[in-house]
Amino acid sequence: MAERRMISKSMLMDNDFLSLSNDEKSLYLYLLIFADDDGFVKRSIMIDGVLKVSDDDYSVLEKKGLIISENNEIKVITHWNTLETIREKLYTPTVYLDFRSQLFLKVDFSYTKDPREAQVFTSADDWVKQGRPKNITDFKPLIQQHLRKLQSQDSTSTVPIQDKDSTSASPDKSSLDKDSVEKSSTEQRSTDQPSEEKITSVYTGITSSNGGMGEKSSYLHDEVEIEDGNFITQINQIMGTKIPENDERLTTLFNDATDNYKDTYIKKGLAKLLTAIQGVKLPDNQVKQLVTDHLSENIKKVTTGEESH
Repeated sequence: MAERRMISKSMLMDNDFLSLSNDEKSLYLYLLIFADDDGFVKRSIMIDGVLKVSDDDYSVLEKKGLIISENNEIKVITHWNTLETIREKLYTPTVYLDFRSQLFLKVDFSYTKDPREAQVFTSADDWVKQGRPKNITDFKPLIQQHLRKLQSQDSTSTVPIQDKDSTSASPDKSSLDKDSVEKSSTEQRSTDQPSEEKITSVYTGITSSNGGMGEKSSYLHDEVEIEDGNFITQINQIMGTKIPENDERLTTLFNDATDNYKDTYIKKGLAKLLTAIQGVKLPDNQVKQLVTDHLSENIKKVTTGEESH
């Protein structure tokens, strides 16, 4: 287990964290520091004794969605995978493999015990086997694969009774039928970004109301319009960010784009990108990263069939 852990300012500014009492804040920070590389931590006399915490303090953290309990002893940090980045060569798997096998990952890489919760795309064990990738750009195939796996598991949980005409009897009520899979798929898609944009990587960040731990906005995706003027100012207005208007990274990006494309193409590309992500409240650095990663791709889409200069 590492001797050092990262504590982000965005986490400290999250509403769920700020609403905790000072004792509960201290407990959560101690759990972060002492968690293993998968985010699991064993409740200890040392932590409880030093902080003088009780079962009620742990219950508050769980009700806030900050931790998940296996029992009164073993806990896991719900948003561990968005709060910490551990290089593969330094990663050591948890010893609490039975607990990890009960967990699933949502598209923001937070843990859940419910495999049918919206935005679940894989089991925690399978994600670890794949090398714990965070550079996923399209979650939809993974979500569909996960739903099919659930359907397969449910349909094989009981052996169908064969009728006399060799046809199978109706599946058990506990099984997930085709309609329910389609319904779940529809629910998953309803919270995805517009399919034509393919900007699903916005979910890989910490999508909370103030850059914290996983809160998703229900904002409807109105079409964004970009006017002439400072693009960074307009990004701040649309996304509620406070990126400096002379930000070197974005200024360089827009200058390079101007050298290769017409202003109208740049405005349309930026508008498409911000339309796709405006319903997810992200911290400044993640908005900058998304614009940097995807603006050129969006500009190319709007120039299809047209002539750039």
